[in-house]
Amino acid sequence: MTDVRERQQLLLRSVGRVLDNFKKIGKNNYTPAKVRSRINALKELWSQCIHCNAAFIKAFPNEETEAERVLALHEDIFQTALDYMAEVLEEVEPPVSPNQSFASVATRSDSSSLSLQHLPQIPLPPFAGKIEEWETFRDRFHSLIIQNKELSNFSRMHFLASSLTGCAREVISDISITAENFDVAWKALGARYENKRRLIETHVATFYNLPAMSRESASELHALRDKVDKALAALQRLDRSSEDILNDILVYSLSQKLDPATRRAWKLRLGSDSLPPSYQGLVKFLSSRAHALEELKPIATSKSARQTATSSAASVASEIKCSLCKKNHLLSKCPQFVGKSSSQRRDIVKQQKRCFNCLSEKHAVNSCQSKLSCRTCQQRHHTTLHVDSPSPTNASATAVDASAASPSPASDPVVVCSSVALTANPSPVLLATAQIIVNAPSGRSVQVRALLDQGSEVTLVTERVVQTLRLRRMRTLTSISAVGCASAGTCRHVAQLKFTSRDGSGPAFSTLAYVLPSLTKYVPRGTPLSSAWTHLADLTLADADPTGSEQIDVLIGADLFSQILIDGVRRGPADQPIAQNTHLGWVLSGPTGGTAVPSCQIVANHCSLEHDLRKFWELEEVPQVDLPRRQAVRGALSLNAHARLRGAVRGASSFSQWPSYRYRRISVKREGDAHGINSSFVA
Repeated sequence: MTDVRERQQLLLRSVGRVLDNFKKIGKNNYTPAKVRSRINALKELWSQCIHCNAAFIKAFPNEETEAERVLALHEDIFQTALDYMAEVLEEVEPPVSPNQSFASVATRSDSSSLSLQHLPQIPLPPFAGKIEEWETFRDRFHSLIIQNKELSNFSRMHFLASSLTGCAREVISDISITAENFDVAWKALGARYENKRRLIETHVATFYNLPAMSRESASELHALRDKVDKALAALQRLDRSSEDILNDILVYSLSQKLDPATRRAWKLRLGSDSLPPSYQGLVKFLSSRAHALEELKPIATSKSARQTATSSAASVASEIKCSLCKKNHLLSKCPQFVGKSSSQRRDIVKQQKRCFNCLSEKHAVNSCQSKLSCRTCQQRHHTTLHVDSPSPTNASATAVDASAASPSPASDPVVVCSSVALTANPSPVLLATAQIIVNAPSGRSVQVRALLDQGSEVTLVTERVVQTLRLRRMRTLTSISAVGCASAGTCRHVAQLKFTSRDGSGPAFSTLAYVLPSLTKYVPRGTPLSSAWTHLADLTLADADPTGSEQIDVLIGADLFSQILIDGVRRGPADQPIAQNTHLGWVLSGPTGGTAVPSCQIVANHCSLEHDLRKFWELEEVPQVDLPRRQAVRGALSLNAHARLRGAVRGASSFSQWPSYRYRRISVKREGDAHGINSSFVA
């Protein structure tokens, strides 16, 4: 027992003197070998202290607490000495990073030998998991890290983890960075990427992905040759002979021509096998798969028939050419046809004499055998030809259009086509309008009517106001869409708009307004201001006549709407408008209590008039005259040439002597929207 106590005290005193003895060596005399030797000796000494302490506690159980305290005290001394030695080792032998040269770890046995510290650095490139980069990374890491005997497995593991990114880093993400796990991590990478079959396929794919030369160039020729040589050298490093390379090329070329299902089956058959497949093996696989498909074909007769019908329909569809854009698709799928309005699409169907129901050009709508109809109104026409209307009587108009599109005998020309539409208007309402004064920097001003619309993102102004005030325009290119995702066109100019209330009181508002030719067709429907609206009696309205039909020239959007509103709301009964107080005055909005008035629209098209007008505009042919008369005319014109140059017409008497020479003068007069046509004939 006394020997155990003495041995424990001796070991602990040795641990306490390790650091002082190490410092006595001197920094100039430190070498990596000496430092490692002292570190290993210190670790061995501390291991003996632990074993001896365990024996001491077993021999003297009553002194266990004191023994543990003394051991903990010396453990701090041990850690301090170990850390100091590790720092010294790092100074004399710095750790090698992936981008650092390994010259510092060169042996210094011969002072006359060439020092590697003066050589350029050898970078260690990162590896992200691309199979084509694996061989380069593997060779460099093996030469610079694994074969460097001065590095420990912990350093190698550290370099490996810091060099991997992306998918490659995920391979060893669950492996702890320790010295014992380096071999495990390196083998895991090799199992994932060291696949000879995949490497060969990658190099063979290089031949098929070579870029085509666009011009005669020496640099491009060198680059093309270098890529081929690089791929061939990589294949030769994989122990592939000329015959093997030819086999690999045939396998890759044939497998790329397979359908997705067969290629997938081929890859699944290869599995994780790293040996490259042979061409004979691929041919055998294709033959067996073809036989299997032939044997499975009679089982699903009905399904095969449906597939045959589908494929034949697809082949027919591929031969169809659109009459608008001349591409291989149906008319209903044509972007030009879909982008037009319903009326324009109807005109195209009429001109091409197609069926109004299925858009076929082989029959009329009366002979259409399709059971499909419009998905919107369920009427007998194509969905793309549907015209939105709340009136059910539009079906009659559709029927007239459809019958007009179908070919009719020449003996029964259509004289008149007419349609009547009876629609019911919604209950009349007022929108929030105000009269404002728009001012220009030049001092000009004009009073216009504005509409307050919180549903608009920006403020709009008409071209008329901008031209009147001669406002400065700035270019823009903004698409504007309306209700129903309908395009309202593209705005190409904006102008700085500054306005106040119609009486000039209150603040002035300024914003960028987008310029459009016109804004809205809003016209209030119903009676003028009613005396029954008693809640509006004492208010100063922003619009002197909110029920008037004055044109809207400014649309104030949500960019200014919140700034214009102030506190104050007046409400009346449910069928009367409410008043909202603003800096422009009180604005009215809401129902007016009037009744909806149905409107009737009658359209009549005189189809026979088109043929007459075409004849009316045709030029009348000049009648043929005999040869002597023509020569006489030519002679008369040459004799009177000098008179025509002076502005006098002297050949009129000669022309009037020819009774067979006649001409016609036609004058056309257009009066308003009546399109009246008057003609006069002079002989």
